[in-house]
Amino acid sequence: MTTFDRAGIAERVRALIGGQDDADLARTAERLRVEELSLRMSIDSLSPHPTMEVVMAVIREYGVDPTWLLTGEYQSSSHRAAMEGDELPAPLRDFKAYRRGSISDPPPEHFRATGHN
Repeated sequence: MTTFDRAGIAERVRALIGGQDDADLARTAERLRVEELSLRMSIDSLSPHPTMEVVMAVIREYGVDPTWLLTGEYQSSSHRAAMEGDELPAPLRDFKAYRRGSISDPPPEHFRATGHN
């Protein structure tokens, strides 16, 4: 199974979305068709918890290689599979299984306060 660096995933997502939508995460979440809380959790710099919803939306919206997004290493075969709509590349299947184990985790405390920016 692939090892995932949550901070690395968050950093790559932040790099992709940075400077768009006037830095308005609500607008970015709307454009990506994901929940704003999921996006905030996925890119948090203190304790990122990338969600499958956000990972899939970023791959779809930006056309990036899933392996690169999840591991930082480019893999042409997974990129091609993702763009052709074939079955999920192995790193995405592994990430889905990884998240399935922790998907019921509550959001980090600093996301529960209203008005978090």
